[in-house]
Amino acid sequence: MGPSDLRFRHEALLYEDADEFVADTSRFVREGLDAGEAVLVAVIEERARPLREELGADASRVEFLAMAEVGRNPARIIPAWQDWVARNTGRGTGLRGIGEPIWAGRTDLEIRECRMHEHLLNTAFDDGPAWTLLCPYDAARLPQPVLEGVTHSHPAVLGAAAPARSAPFDGNAGLAAFAAPPPELGPPLFETPFGLADLPMLRTAVRERADLLSLRGRRQVEDFVLVADELACNSVRHGGGRGRLALWASDGHAVCEVRDRGLINDPLAGRRRPDLQTKGGGAGLWTANQLCDLLLIYSTPAAGTAVRAHFPVC
Repeated sequence: MGPSDLRFRHEALLYEDADEFVADTSRFVREGLDAGEAVLVAVIEERARPLREELGADASRVEFLAMAEVGRNPARIIPAWQDWVARNTGRGTGLRGIGEPIWAGRTDLEIRECRMHEHLLNTAFDDGPAWTLLCPYDAARLPQPVLEGVTHSHPAVLGAAAPARSAPFDGNAGLAAFAAPPPELGPPLFETPFGLADLPMLRTAVRERADLLSLRGRRQVEDFVLVADELACNSVRHGGGRGRLALWASDGHAVCEVRDRGLINDPLAGRRRPDLQTKGGGAGLWTANQLCDLLLIYSTPAAGTAVRAHFPVC
């Protein structure tokens, strides 16, 4: 066993059509099953259905995860893989998975977060057990910049449609995860500074604007208030004691942004299941990620931190 077999292997597969996807992924799955490995396939149902049919009886030996559900917020994908790896490491066998976080129809913001997710995978599992993750990309339907970026986030790129290496692989690119500012949304519906004493007022102000944000029903309102409160509390605890909150209604989402003068150094912040027995923090961003479709984080020494939560309302 060589050194490369003792660490996480992150590979991309570029395919041109459904037949090529099924042929390449079924071969990858069966190689794992023949070696006695645990196998997890996390793809959208459009991909899972023909793969199950091709695998036949072998499909019962594979765990399938609905990527359209777990990956609706890309920040929830790494924790799902971490949970699966932790559950199966004790088996004493190898592990391999297939994960397709980007598919045709994803919005530009979702693709932005998925591309960051692909970089962060190299950080998340660098020190963990050895296993292999294959990430398929639809070369016929995805935007060219996405395909060109595959070589930057994956050490190996496979498939007949694999491009020439357009960008060198950079295993440390995830460390710059928070360097891209969120897009402009125009004037907010509501904006206010806050400190510790203002948190009760802040929760009330968010509730009072539920109709403007298209929030419907008590559960939606309270979940969105919880997101806003968690982000504001993070600013009080870690961002210098004060922050600024802004609200928008945008593209089927209620949007809450909190800015402060703090700095987030952990590229996996919000993607690690928090240990509630310690005081290490992380519960606020984790909670927001469980409730929201997207959590955009912008954090630099010069600009401070902006965390923008996109909460689904339709």
